[in-house]
Formats: sequence, structure tokens, C-alpha cells
Amino acid sequence: MLQVVSMRLFGRKKKPKVQKSDYDIFGGATITKVEGGYEVTWRSPNLTSIRLTSMPKIDEDVSVKREGDNIQVLSPECRLTIISKDGETEAHLSTI
Repeated sequence: MLQVVSMRLFGRKKKPKVQKSDYDIFGGATITKVEGGYEVTWRSPNLTSIRLTSMPKIDEDVSVKREGDNIQVLSPECRLTIISKDGETEAHLSTI
């Protein structure tokens, strides 16, 4: 009688890598809908922008003004957190 045993040959299963980036935004920002997603732009002290595939989640305590496809962030101090896991990127905007 032949018995087949399955066993792992090369160590442990790799855990998915989670990458997290935080950006402090002072003086407001602009979120614009562009082809393929959204672009977040702010000054820090140079003009900085990040493209995302989905709309950032905005906390209720962040003051914003919506005009069509543009969102103006009016809160003077915010934190943009970007989390990448399993090929998906999620952004979150909150006050500091």
C-alpha cells in the first residue's frame, strides 16, 4: 500500500507586507478626481501630490468644501495615512 504525505518543504508561509505612510498636511489640501482615481495635492513647503485609485476616507471632524469633482480640505492641520496591503491601497484623512 502506498501512502502519500504532504509536507511543506521551504519554511513558513510568507505573511503579506503592510506598508503605512503618514503625511502631515498644514494649510489645507485639494482632492481632485482624475482619470483612474483621485489626486491629493498640498504644500509642505513644496507642492506635493499623491495619486490614489479610490477616494480617501475623510473623518467627520475634517472641514471640507465640495465643488463638483473637487474637494477643498479647509482644516488647517490634517494627517493623510496611506496603507497598502495585498496590492490594495487605502487612504484616510483625519485631523491631528
